[in-house]
Amino acid sequence: MFQRKDANTFDVNTDKIDTIIGKNTKIEGNISSQGTMRIDGLVTGKVEVEGNLIVGENSKIEADIKADNISVSGEIVGNLTIKNQVQITSTGKVYGDIEVQNLIIDEGAIFDGKCKMNKKAEKNAETQQKKKDVK
Repeated sequence: MFQRKDANTFDVNTDKIDTIIGKNTKIEGNISSQGTMRIDGLVTGKVEVEGNLIVGENSKIEADIKADNISVSGEIVGNLTIKNQVQITSTGKVYGDIEVQNLIIDEGAIFDGKCKMNKKAEKNAETQQKKKDVK
């Protein structure tokens, strides 16, 4: 999942998964969750997670996704709006646009779309303050 590589990355504790959608599960519709969610099945619709999302290797998601962080080992067809970090592992496939601060794509992963890199909020606040000070 997420592994500590430098100061900008972090670990996701897989022992503290709050919601699991199993590999034999198919969901059509909107999913809203808090905490860490793992998807190993089929999901069609929209997914919003206030926390971390782990997309398992055998999963297929056709949905727009919003989350704090996401690790993709399966397949996603849809746009990702992620606050902090997207990691696409070597088995992961993302077909859609990504908006995020930190993007990690492992060798062998597939990403077909556009990416918009957001600045960190604290740096943006500093920049705004400096602009005010200059005036």
